[in-house]
Amino acid sequence: MSLKPLLGASSLRLSAIYGAILVFAFALAGAGAWAASKSAAQGELRQRIQLEMEAMQEEFRIEGLPAAIAAIRAREANPGSLEYQLVDRRGRVLIGDLRAPGPQLGWSSIKLSETEAHEMSAESFLILTRATPDGGLLTIGDDLDRAEQVRAAVLKTLLWVGLGALLLALAAGVFATRAAVRRMSALSATMARVTAGEFTARAPEDGDDDVAQLGRGINRMLSRIGLLIADLKRVSVDVAHDLRTPLTHVRQSLEAVAQANDVDTANEAARIAQGKIDDVLRAFDAILRLAEIDSGAARARFGSVDLVALIDRVTDAYRPDIEAQGRSFTTYPGVPSLVVGDGDLIAQALANLIENAMNHTRRGAAITVSARHRDGEVHLVVEDEGQGISSADRGRVVEPFVRLDPSRSSPGSGLGLSIVSAIARLHGGQLILEDSEPGLRASVTFPARPHWRSSMSE
Repeated sequence: MSLKPLLGASSLRLSAIYGAILVFAFALAGAGAWAASKSAAQGELRQRIQLEMEAMQEEFRIEGLPAAIAAIRAREANPGSLEYQLVDRRGRVLIGDLRAPGPQLGWSSIKLSETEAHEMSAESFLILTRATPDGGLLTIGDDLDRAEQVRAAVLKTLLWVGLGALLLALAAGVFATRAAVRRMSALSATMARVTAGEFTARAPEDGDDDVAQLGRGINRMLSRIGLLIADLKRVSVDVAHDLRTPLTHVRQSLEAVAQANDVDTANEAARIAQGKIDDVLRAFDAILRLAEIDSGAARARFGSVDLVALIDRVTDAYRPDIEAQGRSFTTYPGVPSLVVGDGDLIAQALANLIENAMNHTRRGAAITVSARHRDGEVHLVVEDEGQGISSADRGRVVEPFVRLDPSRSSPGSGLGLSIVSAIARLHGGQLILEDSEPGLRASVTFPARPHWRSSMSE
């Protein structure tokens, strides 16, 4: 793997940022440990010296000067012991290796010369000086450098631990980044194959992390795109097939007009051509309407729709034609039914279902329109006593331009039920086709408004 994509990966940059934060945290901890350890180390030294001073003062009071000198000598022989200096009232050093020139009572710190520091193996001392019962001065001290060494060891440990943590974080970041870059490269390669026209390409979905979820999302999108492309190809073929016949009829009618010997013949041929052109325009209008519905633009016009009033309005418009054809037409609007949607589109769905029933029923058949409530949904139902649709064809008949063989000779574009299905999907419902024994029961479902359910329970 080249270095450029690795350095450009966001995961490596995040690892570097986390590493910098880690180093800053260790530096802050080191500074705090440095300040705290200094105070703690000196506090511990003071406590140790203070306790030793009280013990020696007690030795002076109880045992006297010779016993105190012997105690100091015994203590100095122990490894890691404190440093002592005992001066009598005349200023003579009686015992002790500590070089404290002119010690003053109380706490102080001294820094020895290079020669003295070499002899004492230390440069700085913290000392406490107090008067003895016989008028002398007793000075007890300890090496400050020893405390500094402890502090330096703590800081050195923090430094190495911080450096190790930084290197570990960067190594983990590089490892994770290499894996992520490799998987993202696979996704990019899939996108490149799709861009080149290979719509069957799919992204890897290994694992359950965010990259795998992205791959699954891309694959779902590609599957949907594949279906849309297949639908587009099929619809294009269907459009060409369905428009070829009326356009051929138009051409034949125009030829008849050109060859007509009298005005009446020419007018009749022109009228037929005009009718076929109207059929083509209606087909194109249906295609555009279906595309508009599928785009979801109509959601901006959604509002409260009263299905009872809508059923009355649409059925009143179709009733004269249906009854004139010798069919019976019955409506059962049911209880008040309010749904959220586009009233014009719902009216068109109902009109398409009624026209479908009119085109596929015999004279004397019954057509029924009703609104029903079931499982929190409102069902807009149109039933007829026609030949119905077999269960094997019910899934196909709602696809654009699909017309079953018995319907090929009847007028229409093959988009009526497709538009009804699209309108139902737009409103969060579906078109359900069932056997009405005999005939077809077509139901469009809509989610009921909440206040309808509450009013029904009352």
